[in-house]
Amino acid sequence: MSVEKDIGELEALKVSAPHEIDLSYLDHRGRKTTKLVSNTSEENYVKGQHRAYEFEFKEPQFVTRIQLSTLDYADGNKAEFTCSYYPSGEQGKVHIANENNAWNVRVNGFITKFSIEPPKKYLGDQLLTAVQIEGVQPSEFPSIAKQVGSIENLRQSALEKCRGRLEAVAAKEAEIDGLKHTIAELTETINKLNDDESQVEEDLESIREELAATERAVSSKKQELSEYSARIESAASSIEQKTEERKQLSSEIAKAKSELRELKENINLFPTEIAGFVSQGADSIKRYSLFAAIPIVVIGLVTVDLFIRASELSGLESIPQDISIWEVLVARFPYVLVCGALLASSYKLARVFIAEIIRINEQRLNLTKISIIAKDVSDASEDGLSLDDAARYEHRTYLKMNLLREHLKGYLTKDYQYSKKELPPQEPPTDDKGRDGTEP
Repeated sequence: MSVEKDIGELEALKVSAPHEIDLSYLDHRGRKTTKLVSNTSEENYVKGQHRAYEFEFKEPQFVTRIQLSTLDYADGNKAEFTCSYYPSGEQGKVHIANENNAWNVRVNGFITKFSIEPPKKYLGDQLLTAVQIEGVQPSEFPSIAKQVGSIENLRQSALEKCRGRLEAVAAKEAEIDGLKHTIAELTETINKLNDDESQVEEDLESIREELAATERAVSSKKQELSEYSARIESAASSIEQKTEERKQLSSEIAKAKSELRELKENINLFPTEIAGFVSQGADSIKRYSLFAAIPIVVIGLVTVDLFIRASELSGLESIPQDISIWEVLVARFPYVLVCGALLASSYKLARVFIAEIIRINEQRLNLTKISIIAKDVSDASEDGLSLDDAARYEHRTYLKMNLLREHLKGYLTKDYQYSKKELPPQEPPTDDKGRDGTEP
């Protein structure tokens, strides 16, 4: 018998399958709870409470599955299912979780009654909407018993055919495994050959790159050699040019040294920029100006006050006849005396400060004149003389100190005369040296 024939017999065999058990097989059909069996009307919905909802059959029924449909129960809420098995009377109890608004439980046995107790809920409006019971009626069991023998024979035949097919499949799988192993070995060999080919190509590419780099290096060296040759030729011509420039620079250096010597002579004579003295004098003038402004302001205020209060004398004709004018004048005499003293002292102070400002300014002007005179005298005295630097510096220092000494005595005196300092005779410079002692 082939497998296809067994399959055809199984399809032709009609076996009683579990079906729905309706309300007619239950007792107490008038209860609202019992009306939930195969319910399709919203009028029969029952509010879910934490108590046992019991369903009892008229006679024992073989139940395969029970489903209690709900509303507003969250997935995972567990309910307690209890049933009484027939004929032992044992109680079966199990906790089932809500899934997709339904509690489903597998029984697969004869029972006389069952109950479901939902969990406690404090919020929401939970409802029990319907109960579906699937099973087989007791009257169907004789026909089921007749079909068991045929089903067993078909099962044994199918098992034998399946074992044969499984053995053939196992042999084919072993053959396939062998082919896969062979394919894997060939694939590994091909990959190894590909790797060797890639390595050879990489080595060849590396050699090509090294060859190209060597060619570039040779070309670069040739270019550098030509550049060096051009530089040598350029350096040869540049040497000649630099020689001419050196000669020209030598003459310019000699001229610059001569100018430097003259600048040093002017610098060492006397400082033309007396910044420290000028800055100190300016600060003193500002300070004395501030001091002089105070008594000047006092003089102005007292003078204004005197003029203002002098206007009060115009009302002397309104004084009583028994008061003498001399009494009024004598009463104002102390005020006039104080004001006169303030004016005199303020005038004296202002005069002193202004005189000091004029004296400082005269000192600045006199020191500037001394600098100018010293430079002019030194230039005039050195004209046409052959003096070396040491002698020239000595004369200038001597002249500078004499002028400063006379200045510190109270500026230049009218009977001041320049006293020449005696120096040892100087040898005239030779013809082959210049005035600055440098070679021409």
